Amino acid sequence: MDNNPDGITDIANAPDDGDTSGGWHEVKVEVTAEAVESVSELLARHAYNEGIVVEEAYRQDEDGENFVIDPTRPVIVTAYIPADARALEARSQIEQGLGFLRQIGGVGEPAWAMRAEEDWANNWKEHFPVLRLGQRFVVRPTWRDYEPLANDLVIHLDPGMAFGTGLHPSTEMCMLFLEETDVTGLDVLDVGAGSGILAVAAMLQGANAVTAVEIDPVAAKSLEANVELNGMGAQITTVSSDIITAGLEGSYPVILANIIARILADVADSVVALAAPTCRIIAGGIIEEREHLVLEAYGRHGFVVTGRRKAADWVSLTLERG
Repeated sequence: MDNNPDGITDIANAPDDGDTSGGWHEVKVEVTAEAVESVSELLARHAYNEGIVVEEAYRQDEDGENFVIDPTRPVIVTAYIPADARALEARSQIEQGLGFLRQIGGVGEPAWAMRAEEDWANNWKEHFPVLRLGQRFVVRPTWRDYEPLANDLVIHLDPGMAFGTGLHPSTEMCMLFLEETDVTGLDVLDVGAGSGILAVAAMLQGANAVTAVEIDPVAAKSLEANVELNGMGAQITTVSSDIITAGLEGSYPVILANIIARILADVADSVVALAAPTCRIIAGGIIEEREHLVLEAYGRHGFVVTGRRKAADWVSLTLERG
């Protein structure tokens, strides 16, 4: 009989304390909200650097709106223990402590698993290939090699934590609309610029200049880095602010806004105030059931739909005045 199904007692050749090259013992425990504190305290005694991950269940709409904690579902508390000479003792003490807590209630059985030592900061990059969008745009992640074809417009991108890699249907549909839009010699406004993918694409298509506005500070850093990465620091002005309080002036014949429907509607007055008399707005990030919010908000200013794309439940639009 296998008395050690998880293999965690096989530590005769375990590395010295502090060396995580041998991997990790992961323990997950489902608990009620009332038991989170006690279970977290127990696991922290044995976890690496006393680090604990608490995952509360939540509900939210597909476009990220209406984020709320779901109190009807359990909370998951996770700890990682180095696979060193103390692993067996740590597991034994955790099992014993959880046994006592289960008598009080609200604590599930622990789930153990072995995890190899990995480069967590970079493994996600495996999922981002070189991506062709439309006829000419090519998104090249900085860690991928690519030999451009004739007429390719190559966007060098390191998205970091920012939205906008070209993989999301909203970004792809906005890129397709942008490819169909003549921006040659025009000033372009990019609202909610994220990684800067649309701003860079507009410059590659011949725009005169782009003003890229991004409220999230993490995304704004990614935006600035990608502007420099593409050698467009002199052509793309980045603004770390929301569009309402940014204090921008000007009259833009092309406006890019790949956000979400509610925010698109909320900022409609500010966006339209910066629109040229003849203006095309390329709007994305719209979940279909909230499309009416965008149509109503911009319709009040005389904008009508001149183009519509749909992928799954996502919609992107071109809006033009009259």
